[in-house]
Amino acid sequence: MSPGGGPTRASRPCRDRSVAPAPPMKPGREGLLQKFQRPASQPQGASVMRSDSNLSTRAARFTTCVALLTGLLVAGAAAGQGFGKNKIRYGKFDWQIYHSPHFDVYYYPSFEDQLEKVVSLAESAYDRLSREFDYQIQEPTPLILYQTHSDFLQNNLILNFIPEGVAAFATSARFRMVMPIDLPEQELYELVLHELTHIFQYHVIFGGGLGRSLTLNPPQWLMEGMASYFADDESTSDRMFLRDAVVNDRIPPVTEGQVSGFFAYRYGHAVFDFMEERWGKDGVMDFIFEFRNTIGSRVGRAIERAFRIEPEDFDLEFRRWLRRKYLPELVATGEPSDFGRPFRTEEGRQSQELSPAASPSGDLVAAFSTVKQDLDIVLFDTQNRRLVRNLTKGFDRGFNNYVGQHLTLARRHGSDIAFSPDGNQVAAFVRKEAGYSLALVNVLNGGVDRVIDMEIEQQSAVTWSPDGTKIAFGGNRRGQFDIFLLDLPSLEIRNLTNDEIYDAGPAFSPDGERLAFVSVPDEVGQSYEIRLDDPSQRYQITDDEYHNTDPVYGSDGGTIYFTSDRTGAENIYGLELASGTLSQYTNAITGCFMPTVLSRAGEPDKLVYTGYWKGRFDLYENEVDEPISVTTLEQTRVEASGEDITRFEPDIQVSIDDSNKEEKRGFKLFLEDAQAVAAIDDDQTVVGLVQLQFSDFLGDRRLFAQAQSIESFSNFNVTYFDLSRRWQWAASVADERVYFIAYNPFEGRLERFRDAFRITSVTGQLIYPFSFSRRVELSLGLNSREFGFSSVAVDSDQMLILGDDGLPIFTILPRKDEYAEIGAAFVSDTTVFGPAGPAGGHRLRVSASYAPDFDESGTLQSIFQLEARKYFPLTRRSTLALRGWGSFRDGNFPTPVYFGGFDTVRGVDFRDLQGDRGFYSNIELRFPLIDFFVTPIFSFQGIQGRFFLDVAGAWYDDAQQFDFWDSQTDSLDDAIASYGFGITVRFLGLDLHWDFGKRWDFDQSGDSFSSFWIGRRF
Repeated sequence: MSPGGGPTRASRPCRDRSVAPAPPMKPGREGLLQKFQRPASQPQGASVMRSDSNLSTRAARFTTCVALLTGLLVAGAAAGQGFGKNKIRYGKFDWQIYHSPHFDVYYYPSFEDQLEKVVSLAESAYDRLSREFDYQIQEPTPLILYQTHSDFLQNNLILNFIPEGVAAFATSARFRMVMPIDLPEQELYELVLHELTHIFQYHVIFGGGLGRSLTLNPPQWLMEGMASYFADDESTSDRMFLRDAVVNDRIPPVTEGQVSGFFAYRYGHAVFDFMEERWGKDGVMDFIFEFRNTIGSRVGRAIERAFRIEPEDFDLEFRRWLRRKYLPELVATGEPSDFGRPFRTEEGRQSQELSPAASPSGDLVAAFSTVKQDLDIVLFDTQNRRLVRNLTKGFDRGFNNYVGQHLTLARRHGSDIAFSPDGNQVAAFVRKEAGYSLALVNVLNGGVDRVIDMEIEQQSAVTWSPDGTKIAFGGNRRGQFDIFLLDLPSLEIRNLTNDEIYDAGPAFSPDGERLAFVSVPDEVGQSYEIRLDDPSQRYQITDDEYHNTDPVYGSDGGTIYFTSDRTGAENIYGLELASGTLSQYTNAITGCFMPTVLSRAGEPDKLVYTGYWKGRFDLYENEVDEPISVTTLEQTRVEASGEDITRFEPDIQVSIDDSNKEEKRGFKLFLEDAQAVAAIDDDQTVVGLVQLQFSDFLGDRRLFAQAQSIESFSNFNVTYFDLSRRWQWAASVADERVYFIAYNPFEGRLERFRDAFRITSVTGQLIYPFSFSRRVELSLGLNSREFGFSSVAVDSDQMLILGDDGLPIFTILPRKDEYAEIGAAFVSDTTVFGPAGPAGGHRLRVSASYAPDFDESGTLQSIFQLEARKYFPLTRRSTLALRGWGSFRDGNFPTPVYFGGFDTVRGVDFRDLQGDRGFYSNIELRFPLIDFFVTPIFSFQGIQGRFFLDVAGAWYDDAQQFDFWDSQTDSLDDAIASYGFGITVRFLGLDLHWDFGKRWDFDQSGDSFSSFWIGRRF
């Protein structure tokens, strides 16, 4: 044991890794630990679903801080200023705590009946990992459970909007595991293993200290690959991504830090598999400890010290190992196009298509596509194999997104889209509010005809009955995954399977009397069939050790086509139910899956399916009368029942002791994050921010303390948020010194200088989100304002403006006042982001505030402000970005509006424009230049180019006559404009911007200018 509480590592060759002593027990834990100790001889084994864990990374923290620097106090949740989509808390969770030997389990009463199952899984996972790491965690690990995935997405431990594909996460702060439990037990066990491995990482690699976890930045492939390796979580579908990278020679070196996304899980898992095969499990642990002890946590140095091998040689051996493993399979198998022709014939396209559904006439195929960077349903002409219509284009459709396997969530079962029997509609599930809803999309004119809400979770794999009156799907009700039948006229829902086995992926037979579906009792799924007139009796179609999924009937109803991994990769098969003849139609090394039957009158059936090759999903077409192999099974369609199916059982079985339950009471704030960021403008204006973030244990209550500096002016802001309900509220105390360019005559000269006024405020705020994209904000504040300087009005040439008396007109005079102010704002945000920033959608913020003047009567100040942004995707990687901003201020003494610099108005100094009226507009054409630029010392990524046009104006209405346009010269009069081009480079997580341009009055160009600044573009 090291003094800091982490494990120690002796010098080689003696690898003595000390084990921490048993953790101190809370009352009642001693007996539990003895009672549930697992015998050492009991077998181990499992695997895990994909999840985005370890989200408390430096990149995530930096993103949050930059958002704070630009005015977003909370990104995506209860944002008091600015934009961002809404995280909505739909209900109040009545949190309880159960103390098991190694966990403090947070749950709520609605799923208390499943507590025993989850605690058994967690204790089994801890027992396995503690022996793998030879390490005991000294304090109970907080395990925060949600009954459903939709409940999980409402958690506030991550303030940002959580992507739908995130299954769970673990935090290095307070070592918390957060996850839903609505998964098959095998997958839930794997998920617990995966996230618990992260907790062991935080203790072993980071030494159990928050400070070390905040300063280290291990590559994602190491953190996620290691968690995947110890959880043994890879499915055949997961390995498809690694196979594809190997056979297409797309394996990066292990010292490359840019491996990210889901591929980082697969790549990292392969690295650890290679280490184990080459150096054994001791070698894996050697690497982990060397990585922990290496200054800066350098992967290359840890490899040298652990394996006595140069990183370059490690890469060579690793790549050889992968090639020996997969390249021979490529020779024996092939790529998807070897077994079916590509369904789309257009050249130069970059979109991905998957989850096809054939129309009843066979003339059309509907599928999910990323043709417009968003996930849309598109139609293909089956004769010409071309895209003919995007049914759902547009970013604001009244719901968040369509639900698609491999794109918005993990691989499941069945097809995500179904045609109505008359061919006039397609059905698919959408993410709406707290869960999924069923959308019926009009094929004839596009758009959504109907959205059907239902009290079922995790719906998937929709299929339409031949008579058009019913839709079957898989879903979760009260912790059970079953097959459900929706009656469209009455909207009544019937549970067809109603057992504890995971059932999903239904498909109607052509006569509408039968349903084929998948049951997954443990690690693999098997295909079953039921009759609608007696769904209690099921018939097993496949019965082997392979994973068989995506069943769909042929046009005659006598053949089932399905996906199976019996070759080691997912491929398409067909089974004749009467004879047991099994035909194989594809044998791709990567994968072919999700078949749909394309049936035209007078023609043999064809199969349209999804294939994966060179990092892209595509559709392929195959003839059913041309299988590549045919075998005969001994027995098919065996009568079975839910009770006959063997269920997964954890290694340790826990009995719940009610004496170890308690109600969660009160809350306590603790330091969760600390960060500092800086930005600089072209006139060398330096803006800095230091932030401390405090949170309660569940993230529902947060305190942000900020200290900000702009040049020599310092500010502070302390804000408390309560996010525990849909109605969110905040309270803040702030002291700000706000500066802009002021003008004052001294000794007969006009001098230009910076000065600041001070506002001290106490503000309360209410936020109500209507939906993911729209909310209203209400505020009431008490303010103290002090101006210690004078400023006079000048014209666009910075010449003094004189009044009727021939004296300068003062726009600001020394003043101190206190006032109350009430405000309201409406925010709408449908922005879709790409790798380089906003790629589509809009942002809108309309706000107004009013402050009465109790000293001089009337209105002290009233403010109306509007900002609108619109993003038009021109190609998959280029965007036209528009922004308009305006502010109207009136009253006896309104606070001036000030702007300029950065990307508001280029060609003027920071906050050089001021007045009680102001506006600016921006047009930017953004396009990619270079994705990666590597030097011997640094690497740069995401190099983007842009052309821009800015137009702006600001004035004091009582002192200045503002004319936007001079009709005599056909040019701008008092308004200003600039145009030019710019380059953005992403370096060390920072966006570096260089702009080059000229001032312009729409007739003549002025002098050239250049600017450099750091920050986020609009």
